[in-house]
Amino acid sequence: MNDPFKPSNASGDAAKSGENQAPLGSKNSPGSDKQDADSTAASDSKNLFGSSSTAREATDSVGKSPASQGSAASQEQAQKIAKEKAEDEKNLSKIDLQFSTTRSNTSLTYPLGQKGPFVLKKSEFLKPDHDKQVHELKNLISNFLNDTKLHDEHKLSSRELKELHQSRDELSSANDVSEAVQKALQLRSLYKEMNQLEEEKKARNLIFGLDPNNQVSKQVFKELERMNPQDLAARNVQVAMPENCNLTKSKLRSRINALTGGRVIVLGDLLIDELLEGRPERISREAPVLILEHVLTELILGGASNTASNLSALGGMCHAIGVTGRDDYAQKLARLFEKSGISYGLVEDPSRPTTVKTRILSSAHALRQQLLRMDRISHEKVNAEIGARILDKLKAVAGSYSALILSDYRGGLITDQIVYGCMSIAAEHKVQVVVDAQNDFARFKGAALITPNQPDTEAAVGFKVVSKETAEKAGRKMLEISGSKSVLLTRGGEGMILCQADHPVYELPAFNKSDVFDVTGAGDTVVATMTLAMVTGASMFEAMALGNLAAGIVVRKPGTAVTSQGELLAALDQLKIPD
Repeated sequence: MNDPFKPSNASGDAAKSGENQAPLGSKNSPGSDKQDADSTAASDSKNLFGSSSTAREATDSVGKSPASQGSAASQEQAQKIAKEKAEDEKNLSKIDLQFSTTRSNTSLTYPLGQKGPFVLKKSEFLKPDHDKQVHELKNLISNFLNDTKLHDEHKLSSRELKELHQSRDELSSANDVSEAVQKALQLRSLYKEMNQLEEEKKARNLIFGLDPNNQVSKQVFKELERMNPQDLAARNVQVAMPENCNLTKSKLRSRINALTGGRVIVLGDLLIDELLEGRPERISREAPVLILEHVLTELILGGASNTASNLSALGGMCHAIGVTGRDDYAQKLARLFEKSGISYGLVEDPSRPTTVKTRILSSAHALRQQLLRMDRISHEKVNAEIGARILDKLKAVAGSYSALILSDYRGGLITDQIVYGCMSIAAEHKVQVVVDAQNDFARFKGAALITPNQPDTEAAVGFKVVSKETAEKAGRKMLEISGSKSVLLTRGGEGMILCQADHPVYELPAFNKSDVFDVTGAGDTVVATMTLAMVTGASMFEAMALGNLAAGIVVRKPGTAVTSQGELLAALDQLKIPD
């Protein structure tokens, strides 16, 4: 095999062949020695520079000799030379092709398995006016910061003030759009946590204004579209109500406005939802786990506390009763109640922790991604002493309220002692009892309303709910099991069914089936809304409609969430019912 990087010896062989035939050449064509020498030099020069030299040229060159025409040996020698030259040409052309690709951006001609060099296109050399962009960016940020100057700083804790100042400083120092969007997103989260809704809305508008095409901006827009479509002037989605429902917008509007006058006690498993948000940095060397740099900590009322939070957000007066541990979180729970305008009666139990559900979140995107959840909780039932102290708390305030919600999250508080004591106190003070529990419904005989979901109902009645008929049958069965006056069976995307003794069964579809984002806490919202409606003059069916409407709002929001009278009124306008 010839080495393609060296000049071929074929020319040299031809020269030697010419020397052996010199006598013939000198006899028939004087000066042929010089001609052969020139041909050899030219051939060597062409091969050295990779130029093509065809077999036809080699054959013609040899064929010019009169001796070669008359000699079979000379013809055979010429063919051999031509064949070798053709093979050399083939090898050299391969090499030339490989070297040529280093001067080209065409990867199709590159050898298989190798990657061609990257060459910038002309358009990629064009750079925008960076200084102009930074100047415009700084103006937007400066206008936002001036428009959201801190007010009522005395109402904020030292931690909140520190985080707020730090976030505003970081936003002010941002030098590119992506960084500014991320910092504005963090500031928006802080404003939301501090319940500064106007500032939160301005931060959200800043995110859109910085770069509407930014991926984070698009994610925030989608989140807002699900959570608060009225803020975006979103389309009105018409939802058909059942025929002969006798509901009108004016009647429901008056019921929503009347919610402010409701007074309700929540007694149950109080807890805190703790969100620890961090920015992903790198993978740890200690273990194959992600390292997050802490951004903020957010505490939210959860469990029975979320029911109380919903009552307060809807304009009602609420008093929360429950058990805590003797720890820092007990004080944090009390501060959260105070911040939400909820009065409370807490009993410390040193044998158990304050229930806290901690979620670790990554803030790499606008919609925070949950990575891990850890619960601090005791499922042990409270002892008789703690139970008696809880009932004392209830007796002290029962006469000032119209309804009592028992919220059982299997946290150990709703024992038989508590249930029987609550039913007795409620009867004495003519207080309606509403139950939000997951099992053992026979304990709640005499309750005005129980609100089991479909899985808990199926477990209690012993059969599957797969249709309207089986749902009605299950609801009637739950009336018998619980001994309650009304049963609201919630079926998620299938809506809800209301069963009452000596009344027809009412069914409503889900008002927001297509835009569900997170169902966490939706049951708390239904219970709170229905209870407030019941104690302010609404019929059970009207209360059911308002509960359905409220649930359709909170499922568009991430995590445990609340709604308000304003959001209810806005959502009401989207219903396809008579005015």
